[in-house]
Amino acid sequence: MDKIPSRNKKKLYLPNTFSSFTNCRIIIDCTEFPTDVTRKSMVIQKSTYSNYKHHHTLKALIGVAPNGVVTFCSNLFPGSTSDKNVTLHSGLLAQLEEGDLVLADKGFLIRDILPTGVHLNIPPFHDTPQFSKEQIYLTENIARARIHVEHAIRRIKCYRILNHIPTLLLPHSDCIFKVVSALTNLKFPLIKEIRDKMSINFTVNI
Repeated sequence: MDKIPSRNKKKLYLPNTFSSFTNCRIIIDCTEFPTDVTRKSMVIQKSTYSNYKHHHTLKALIGVAPNGVVTFCSNLFPGSTSDKNVTLHSGLLAQLEEGDLVLADKGFLIRDILPTGVHLNIPPFHDTPQFSKEQIYLTENIARARIHVEHAIRRIKCYRILNHIPTLLLPHSDCIFKVVSALTNLKFPLIKEIRDKMSINFTVNI
């Protein structure tokens, strides 16, 4: 998962939910995993404490293709690291190209760090008393497309080795996380539409 597939390759397996986002190359989100509290350094203790989870965690950026396949996994960062800083130092930005579209949650205020010509679609902020019809339509479309990264993260977290990362495993935590993420791609596709296409192709080949 060191190199994400090209935008043109992903168009070959584009689900209907991405009809409004045909140039989407990746859908991203961050997730966190509980870890031990180190007593050796107050600085490390502070950096791993997640105000969101109210626990000491490690955070990672995960990216999936429009067809639900996990295509990118960052290294693990201290839980207090912002989503923007995780994205900045994850190595993902160097792989994006002009014309690519990134889908993300509205917490990803990363437009200013994206490479030139790379676009970002996040749900609109509710800065008016009521959403316009266009804002509602955009929010619903992004939500239907973004749900796939949430499902992928749920699959990753089914592996109990990530339920709690003890101090003993911290030196190997990046590797463990990436292997587990890769293993989820060996399961049946997340999206029914993709599963149906695979079944048809399998039947034709037989």
